[in-house]
Amino acid sequence: MSDRDRMVAFGTWLVSNKAQTAAEMYALSTNATATIDRIRIKAGHLEKIHQVYAAFCSLFDGDVNAFKRDYLGELPENEENKESSNEFSDA
Repeated sequence: MSDRDRMVAFGTWLVSNKAQTAAEMYALSTNATATIDRIRIKAGHLEKIHQVYAAFCSLFDGDVNAFKRDYLGELPENEENKESSNEFSDA
């Protein structure tokens, strides 16, 4: 199984999980007996799934270096090399 197939499988699961959680959130919000705490917890789950989905889409549709910079705080290798060479040239 290729890396692309794995990402597509994970993306498919993520989209279905997002839809399922949204449906659960709707069901809770229309249930008169549901406590506000249960609704808030489900809303937190849905918000986190949206964040993971946005990161996944950024990685799947975009550049790996841009993903590393935006989500992991890493610099691309060529910029890291420039910084490390500048450190030694100042000494």
